[in-house]
Amino acid sequence: MKAYILKLSFEGIEPEVWRRVIIPAGATFNRLHETIQYVTNFKSYMEPYHDFCFPLEDVIITNNEELIAQKEIGGKKVKQPTRIKIDAYLEKYGKILYQYDFGVQWEITVALENTVDDYYFGFPTLLDGGGMAPPEDVGGPAGYMEFLKIIHNPVHPQYTIYREWAERVGYKPFNIENINHSLKHVKFKKTEWEHIHHENYVIISDKYRGSDLIDTEKVANKELIFDYIVSCTNLYGIVPNYKVIQIYNLQNKQKITNKDLQAITTDSHYKKMLEKSNVVVVMDRFIHQSLDENNLTQQLEQVVVGKPFYIPEKEELLRYKDAFYYEKTKYHRELAKLLEKVEITENKSIQEIMKDFVWKTKAMNYKFNSTMKEFMSQFVFKDVKQVNEITKVLVLAANATRTWNNRGYTPEELSNLTKPKQTKVAAGVKIGRNDPCPCGSGKKYKKCCGR
Repeated sequence: MKAYILKLSFEGIEPEVWRRVIIPAGATFNRLHETIQYVTNFKSYMEPYHDFCFPLEDVIITNNEELIAQKEIGGKKVKQPTRIKIDAYLEKYGKILYQYDFGVQWEITVALENTVDDYYFGFPTLLDGGGMAPPEDVGGPAGYMEFLKIIHNPVHPQYTIYREWAERVGYKPFNIENINHSLKHVKFKKTEWEHIHHENYVIISDKYRGSDLIDTEKVANKELIFDYIVSCTNLYGIVPNYKVIQIYNLQNKQKITNKDLQAITTDSHYKKMLEKSNVVVVMDRFIHQSLDENNLTQQLEQVVVGKPFYIPEKEELLRYKDAFYYEKTKYHRELAKLLEKVEITENKSIQEIMKDFVWKTKAMNYKFNSTMKEFMSQFVFKDVKQVNEITKVLVLAANATRTWNNRGYTPEELSNLTKPKQTKVAAGVKIGRNDPCPCGSGKKYKKCCGR
C-alpha cells in the first residue's frame, strides 16, 4: 500500500515540537487534520472545537463555514477538507502549511519526507517525535512560551493556577504507544492483513508499528517495576502510568516504556500480586483499592488536579511498598511519647494506633475532624490539659503527614511550595553556572538570574 512519511513541525515555539507520522495515500485533508490533532495535545478530534485551514497556492482548504460560503478568496477557490485528498498537493509541493484556531493562529508545517509502498494499515501511525505539544487554548505560540515560563517556575504567583488548568485540558507528556492506540480511530482504508506478520490480528512484527506482543520474560527488572507501581500507588492514591514511568526513569539507568508497564499489568502472576497489594489498574492509571471500593476515585482526582507530585529519593520511595509506612517526624515521635502516658480503651499498641491514624490522615485528609475525633475516643485522659497537649501535637503530626489529596506532599510542604525562598550569598562567593540559583526559583543559575 502506498503511504507518505510526514514530519509535522510546530512553528514559532521553542524548544522544537515535532512528530513523524506515516499515513496511507488517499487521505483527505480532513483525515490529515484528525491525525495532527491526535498526535498533539489539541482536542478537535473529539468535536469541531476550532476551525482549521490549509492555504495552498491555488486553493484554500478549510472547515470554516463562513469561508466556504464565500467560495473564493483573493482569487483562490475555497474547498471543504472532506472532499479533497492530500496526495497531489504533497507530491507537488513537498511541504504544506496547517493553520489551526484562527484566533491565535497555530501553524504546523507538514513536510513530505518519503513515499513508501510497504505500509499495510488503513490508518496512520506515529513513528517518532520530540517535545511536549502545547495544550488547547493556551493562546497560540506567544501564549505557550509564556505558559512554559510560568509552569516551570514554582514561585510564580500563577504557577498553581496554570498547573491546574493544564492538567484539566489534557496537557500530557509525549507517549507514542498511547497515541498509536488512538490513531486507529483515523481509519479510512482496509488494512491488508495478508501482508502483515500477525496471529489472529495481533501484530507479531511490523516495520512501522512494531509488535503487539508483550513478553514479560524479556522485560528487565520486573520486580523493581512492580515495586514502583505499588509504592507510587500507596504514596499518591492515584498515579498515572506516565508518572510511574517518569519517576522510574529518573531514578534508574535502565529506562522503561509504557509497554514494560503493560507487561506487568497483563501478566497473570503480577496481576494477582497487584490485587494483593490493593492496586487497581484502570486504563492509564493505578488506583488504590480503598478509593475504588468507596467510590472516592473521582473525588480525589478533582482535588489533586494541578498539584505537583512529591518525589522522594529512590530508597525512600520504595519504602512505600508497605502500605502503612510513613515518615516518622519529630511530631509523630512526640505524639507516640505522649500516648504512653494515656490509658488506652482498646487492646491496641501505640504503634498500631499511630499507623491507623497516619493511614486515615493520608487517605482521608478531607475528613480530618472525624479522624481526630475517632482517634481521641480511644483514650481516657487525666484532665483537659492533657487533652489540649495531645490535640496540639496531633494537629502538628497531621500537617507533617504525606497525604493523597496533596499527591504525597504534607499540607505544610504544599502551602510553602510556591512561596519565594531567598538565599543569601556570601560576599565574594562565585556562583557556578550549573549551581542552583540563589533567588530560590529551583532553576540552574545559568537558566535564571545568570542569563
